[in-house]
Amino acid sequence: MLSRLFSRDSTENGFAGKIVLVTGAASGLGRGIAMAFARAGSDLVLVDIDREGLLETAAMVEDTGSRSLVKQVDVSDREGMEGMAGEVLADWDRVDILVNNAGVGVGGELYGVPLESIEWIVGINLLGEIYGTRLFLPQMIERGEGYIVNVASLSGLVLLPLHICYTTTKYGITGFTEALWAEARHHGIGVSLVCPGAVSTNIMEHTRGYSSTERQKESEERWERLLTQRGMDPEEAGRRVLQAVARKRFLVLLRPEAYLLYYLKRLFPGLILRINAAISRYLSK
Repeated sequence: MLSRLFSRDSTENGFAGKIVLVTGAASGLGRGIAMAFARAGSDLVLVDIDREGLLETAAMVEDTGSRSLVKQVDVSDREGMEGMAGEVLADWDRVDILVNNAGVGVGGELYGVPLESIEWIVGINLLGEIYGTRLFLPQMIERGEGYIVNVASLSGLVLLPLHICYTTTKYGITGFTEALWAEARHHGIGVSLVCPGAVSTNIMEHTRGYSSTERQKESEERWERLLTQRGMDPEEAGRRVLQAVARKRFLVLLRPEAYLLYYLKRLFPGLILRINAAISRYLSK
């Protein structure tokens, strides 16, 4: 009992006994968020398409003394998500905190990206978060309480050159979450939008790249090295997300570059557009 008590994050004690559902929980930021809530005493519903990774996360959660429920599902599959939501609510009765985190990447200029990959990224990054929210929101409204965390990206606030499909989905999540905040608050439901900068995840392993020049390819490789070597530790990012939920903060920026680019965009939107255009032109030569 004592080991369980002292293994938890004692800085935030309002999450004991809460049921938290995290999508994309098999690795990276999703795993980091799940572990932060587990250490704070929450029970976790872990959702991902990667069953092996889910089982690893579940073992880590249970090592803290929290319960876990594993659900293997593709978040872009509406019927699969509907089935998963029904099972979770039947087994555990409710979800107190929903974290829509699952995401993938697609790189390249629009003309070079196959329509199949556009549908793939929209399905996971945008529809996946909409499905999750729509399926668990009614039971929160019925109870008059709950919290929804939508993970976008710094690219949901500031353009990422030569990632038009990724940026489009993340801007979509930003708009969706702002509208959700306005709708949900009078039902007693809190909402946060998480926009990380570089976090050390394996998203590049699942990114579909369509580089048309050698410079574009080298740029993708540099970005992958940056994430691996200098990105924020996912568990630290998870702690920051938990703290933001505890404080009911809407916009959650992670890492200094997120703050810098966010405020530059607000102050000098035209400059940011021109810089992106210049980078895109250079990398496309």
